[in-house]
Amino acid sequence: MPRYPGYMGRLAMVLVLWLAGAPGLTMEPDDLHAVRYAGISDLSPDGRLLLYTITTYDQQEDRNRSTLLRRDLASGEEIVLFGPEEGATGAVWRPDGQAIAYVQSGDEGAAVWLMDPRGENRRQVSREPHAYGGLKWSPDGSALAYIATTPVGEYEGNAAVIVAEFIGYRHLGDGYRRGELGQLFVLELDSGQPRRLVDAPLDVRSFAWAPDSGRLVFAAKRREDLGVNLNTDLWIAFRNGDQPRQLTFNPGPDRSPFWGAGEWITYLRHTEPLNEAAPQHIATLTHLGPGDRGPLTLSQTGFDNRIWQIAAGGKYFLAFVAGCIDLFDEDGPLTYGGHDFWDVRVAGGRAVLQGAAQTVPSAIFQLELGEDGAGSLQLILDPNRDWYREAGLVEPVPFAVEVDDRTIHGWYFLPDSPEKGPFPTVLSIHGGPEWMYGGYFLPEFHVLPGRGYAVLIANPTGSTGYGLEFQYAIRGDWVGRPAEDLLACVDWAVAQGWADSERLAVMGGSYGGHLAAALTTQTDRFDAAAVDRMTCDLVSMWGSTDEKWFPEWEFLGRPWEERAREVYFRNSPTNFLDRVTTPTLISHGMLDYRCLISQAEFWFSGLKAAGVPVRFLRFENEGHGIRNRANQVFYLEELLAWFGRYLGEGNE
Repeated sequence: MPRYPGYMGRLAMVLVLWLAGAPGLTMEPDDLHAVRYAGISDLSPDGRLLLYTITTYDQQEDRNRSTLLRRDLASGEEIVLFGPEEGATGAVWRPDGQAIAYVQSGDEGAAVWLMDPRGENRRQVSREPHAYGGLKWSPDGSALAYIATTPVGEYEGNAAVIVAEFIGYRHLGDGYRRGELGQLFVLELDSGQPRRLVDAPLDVRSFAWAPDSGRLVFAAKRREDLGVNLNTDLWIAFRNGDQPRQLTFNPGPDRSPFWGAGEWITYLRHTEPLNEAAPQHIATLTHLGPGDRGPLTLSQTGFDNRIWQIAAGGKYFLAFVAGCIDLFDEDGPLTYGGHDFWDVRVAGGRAVLQGAAQTVPSAIFQLELGEDGAGSLQLILDPNRDWYREAGLVEPVPFAVEVDDRTIHGWYFLPDSPEKGPFPTVLSIHGGPEWMYGGYFLPEFHVLPGRGYAVLIANPTGSTGYGLEFQYAIRGDWVGRPAEDLLACVDWAVAQGWADSERLAVMGGSYGGHLAAALTTQTDRFDAAAVDRMTCDLVSMWGSTDEKWFPEWEFLGRPWEERAREVYFRNSPTNFLDRVTTPTLISHGMLDYRCLISQAEFWFSGLKAAGVPVRFLRFENEGHGIRNRANQVFYLEELLAWFGRYLGEGNE
């Protein structure tokens, strides 16, 4: 059950306020080409000047283009610092607020540059092209640290042969490592030369400077742990070149460190080496010298949902609750539903947040912070205000269904003329399974109602944001209780009169694709299905996925272990494929190492052998999900055609 039951009403109210399209407009797949995304680059130390990016899609060249801007949050003055052709990224403020460092890429590689706060007096400071990722200033302003992917030791492979001795030789989004790991570097500004502080079989994930500018704390995973477990530990690196020293020895992940003004470090921590969705604590380490490290203190011990990100040394954090990601402090929530906030920066008594909502693809907000609490959330930038007038978005309506001892929350999206129902209805299932619907934008939820279909979404057992007991109940039971919850939601929608029981479809991605496929083995009530980046055979999924800890946690061990063997079998739709009669559209990326395309191949081959109508979309340049804008448009057109073929055209 939600810890903050008022969220559902507040969520609905927030979403209503966003709708800006004229009556009668409908969203078409092509409308996606014009969607723009805002991102936070950095917030000045006094909290007044925001560096941010606007990313647009160039349809002719099939690529994204970003513009870097600076906004004065007090006066509203805005300056364009770099246009999309100039290749400037990663802009960060110097601690005194008097300079900005950024990376500029060209034909000869990337280099670090500096400029003043208005974008003038630009000068290159790095002497040689290099890969600079995630620049962070030293507190004294004399150096910049960053993580770069670099060879570690000898690698015996070549362009034609990949050589692997560790499970983590490849990873979703990173591709094949080819003997490379993330290493920590410092760029000394007086010399312009990068210097490697970590030269070890450690994959560095995040870091922070010490107040004395002579040390850094970093979170890293050992090479032998890559792909095997979640363990990352904290280490201290020394600017003078001394060997790094390990600081934590927790079997679970220690990450996102912050070094306070003294010998103390805060970071995110949990102790589960296999459970990526375990609740995290904001931990503090003191007395960082050799020997006794002093006590480890934990905060947020009563928070039984996941923490997404910490800010201001753990004073503020983003966390999951009731389908959204909200901003919290130690006393509770500071924002109240309606959004997923993906990023937050805090300075000068102000929080700046980047996020989305079900009717908002991307926006930036601010929140004034004070001794007596926070002010009201204010929108400061929505790059799609004009787009809303051209694309018709649909207002989601919240609902709740009681299933046995559980309350299942969800939303539905109806076509523009509800009186024309009942409508052909599409049940959409979220991924994870420890994820949730509620606070982010998905275009199919608006495109489908524009063609006369209703869309039904919900957060069944296993979803994040409803407490640990609710989330953990899915372990070992991917296709049981969640299926029961979702079918109850479908029954509820039919009973309301707007869902046509004779024209139903199911769709989902990742875990959602898995459960959608499983539902077609359990019932023939769906006339069509669409599964993206799916899994269907969990034994081969364990063997091929890049992250072994995930199935080992979810299914109680490895496939051959006695306790786990039956769990893998029962939760694999392939073992019941002979029951499927539902025509199915399959889509999958060929670069997906999380759920390899062999899973989709298996389902495609099985349905063909069984004589079930099936269509397979293989995206050569996609990983775990369809990200390329042209591919998204193509997929939506295919989805509409598939549902049109088997459900008939939606009610108009």
